[in-house]
Amino acid sequence: MVKQVEIEVDTILFDMDGTLIDSTPAVNATWASFAHQYNLDLSFVMQTCHGYRTVENLKRFIPSIPDEQIAAEVERFESNILVVAKQNAQRGIGGSIVAMPGAKELLSQINIGRPQVANAKGNHGWAIVTSATKAYAQQGFVSAGVSEQPKVFITSDLCTKGKPDPQPYLLGAEKTNQDITRCLVVEDAPPGVRAGKLAGAKTLALRTTHSGEKMQQEGADYIVEDLRSVKAQWKQDGSGLILTIQVEEPEKGEAKGISSLAIQLQKDNQMHVTKVNGIA
Repeated sequence: MVKQVEIEVDTILFDMDGTLIDSTPAVNATWASFAHQYNLDLSFVMQTCHGYRTVENLKRFIPSIPDEQIAAEVERFESNILVVAKQNAQRGIGGSIVAMPGAKELLSQINIGRPQVANAKGNHGWAIVTSATKAYAQQGFVSAGVSEQPKVFITSDLCTKGKPDPQPYLLGAEKTNQDITRCLVVEDAPPGVRAGKLAGAKTLALRTTHSGEKMQQEGADYIVEDLRSVKAQWKQDGSGLILTIQVEEPEKGEAKGISSLAIQLQKDNQMHVTKVNGIA
């Protein structure tokens, strides 16, 4: 059952991959390359890696990497995502970095509709809080063509702890000069939802990567299929946003699985991975 709700927030703190942009084919291809090099169980890695920082994933899956080499491997991993995405785009086979459904429209509503009084107060209405490094995140976001970059862009380089620790979202609220309890965290991964909840924010979970059941288990305040279910307009005094959300309300404790769109994307992405050979 879908129910329309209206909420007021001061700003939105967005996760990036799987929320605003889709880089899955290039990420999967990069993991395939690392799995071949380090003899990893690719299926297990793909089921458990999303939402965590690359540095933590590499330490978890490849503990043999010496501490003094981990930073270089993180850079190689994330740089390769950009390389693969660019190659895919040049070949015209799909699998480049693209905007997630509804992302452009929602950010446009926030950016174009922002009143002068909000600008004067320094409230831009949104920021990005990602587990990716600055080098990858900013290039990846630009490549997707979603929007101009946000004024506040929290990357893993700025944090000593990653999601599900609340530190990234607390830093996002601090840098936007907003009370975290008046922020909405938008996520597609359980670690991110958990981080938002621990930080004290309201959380909106997308079914673009994981099932509604998993998001429900993390205590997400709102669950939607994707960002097409969210509309934004500014309050007249510029103090924040009014969001209209088509919220999914599970019946009898049952939550929906991963969205049909996400299932199709996963199938397409798997096909793209099989087409990519000779990854560095």
